[in-house]
Amino acid sequence: MRAISTGLLALLLVPMSAPVPGLAVSMTDISGDSTSSAPVAGRPESAPPAVPASPAWGTHADSLQAEALLPASEIRRPLERFLGRYNSDRVLVRRISRAVLRESRRQQVPPSLIAAVLVTENTTLRPEARSSVGAQGLMQVMPMHAGAELCQSSDLVDVDSNICHGTLILARNLRRTSSSTAALLRYNGCVRGTNTPDCQRYPARVLARAGIVRRELLAGTTTLALAGR
Repeated sequence: MRAISTGLLALLLVPMSAPVPGLAVSMTDISGDSTSSAPVAGRPESAPPAVPASPAWGTHADSLQAEALLPASEIRRPLERFLGRYNSDRVLVRRISRAVLRESRRQQVPPSLIAAVLVTENTTLRPEARSSVGAQGLMQVMPMHAGAELCQSSDLVDVDSNICHGTLILARNLRRTSSSTAALLRYNGCVRGTNTPDCQRYPARVLARAGIVRRELLAGTTTLALAGR
């Protein structure tokens, strides 16, 4: 997997400025350093297995850099296991996983962050999902964003097209804002805090999930352990 750019990596390392009231997520959960799972919004889900701490990725910075080094071939299975908790259709889960990994490489956004946005936006992984305001598909993309040249299709129900468009929006927000929190607020349409109820809590939920995904990806690979010898 191509390494994440230095500028984007630095942006993702910017911490939340303050805890979010009413959300049971510690700062270590948000940064991905804790081995405990945090309760998040949406349907009930099984808690992920605890991952033993490793000196190879003992800090948030280490874990992000370690994730950036993982080859797609080693990420695929642990990513499919994570996504499989939200939908039992193995064929669909495999297709989603491949699309996440492809767009992660193309657009230089960590797969853990793409997956976290995806399952926060669409907890049942239904490609045909449509919100009350018209957002569509797995990453709940608004129709006004459809048709990006990079994505080759304007069909937001299509798995590959939707994840391409969603990741494109996320990547642009990350590059145009001062922090991952600000980028996620934009993604959620929460710039003024009026479009979505409790939308100020959205970044904490996404980043907590991203930390869980990242720990599982790192725990499921042998590449970094071997490289450290």
